[in-house]
Amino acid sequence: MIKDRRHSNHLIPIFFNAKETFNQYPNPDRLTMTLITDGTWILSLNKVEHHFKAPVILCLNPNDTFCLKNSSNAAAKTFIFDVTFLNSSLTKQALMDNHFEKIEDMHDRNLVQAFFLRNEHYTGLLPLNAPSAMQINTWLSIIGSECFSQSDSKWTCRIRRYLLQILYLLEDEFLLYYGGNSRKQAIDYALEYIHSNYNLGLTLDGISKYVGLNRTSLNKHCKQTTGMTIIQYLNNYRIKMSEDALRHTNLNLNEIAICCGYNYESYFIKIFTDKHGISPTEYRKLYHG
Repeated sequence: MIKDRRHSNHLIPIFFNAKETFNQYPNPDRLTMTLITDGTWILSLNKVEHHFKAPVILCLNPNDTFCLKNSSNAAAKTFIFDVTFLNSSLTKQALMDNHFEKIEDMHDRNLVQAFFLRNEHYTGLLPLNAPSAMQINTWLSIIGSECFSQSDSKWTCRIRRYLLQILYLLEDEFLLYYGGNSRKQAIDYALEYIHSNYNLGLTLDGISKYVGLNRTSLNKHCKQTTGMTIIQYLNNYRIKMSEDALRHTNLNLNEIAICCGYNYESYFIKIFTDKHGISPTEYRKLYHG
């Protein structure tokens, strides 16, 4: 665990390792997320042998078994966290009973299904495409920097926000690989692109060029998949991420606005209020009193 330097008696149930060596691995008490960024690997995970080239991500729980058999030009980084760091309601007993009073808690439980679900198709290893791997690598690097520097009083809030973004992206990857749709379509890549870059100035033209479809076709596929146009989906996703930030962090409204792709706090407040009928501040009070 990491000690909060501002409160010496306060231990945060997280740990970051920039150069994973796979000794005493996985963590016996918490969830272990390891991004393998380079190399050729042979490993046994839950008695299933895997041969692969990076990038992949390992999403492991304390009951998983792991054995590294061989690797070449290997590079990997690990973030370890207790589920209660994500949401204090996700206790071991609640996870075991799979019973939650609030729908938000159920949603957060679903975000970590890649760490718990095990079957003949999935043992805890999730392949990644290059854009997703690069984005997760960036977010993990920021998490590592925050763990080391603890730059201000909101360092844990920022770590939790980036962790949530990683988990949302992993949820999409997990469903695409193991949810019965093994072949990705252009719309899948478009939605992944939004999930990874929603904080940037995305446009319909830019997304269309990225996936190689014209704007009309892209919107048609997006409506068939999500019921929304691409821009509607982008705006909806930005609001979704701002909701998570309001519930789970202490970031101020201007910080949340910028992180969610809004250049101006006033515009973010207007869009959020139009959607929910209450302001972001009022929404936050519903969860924090």
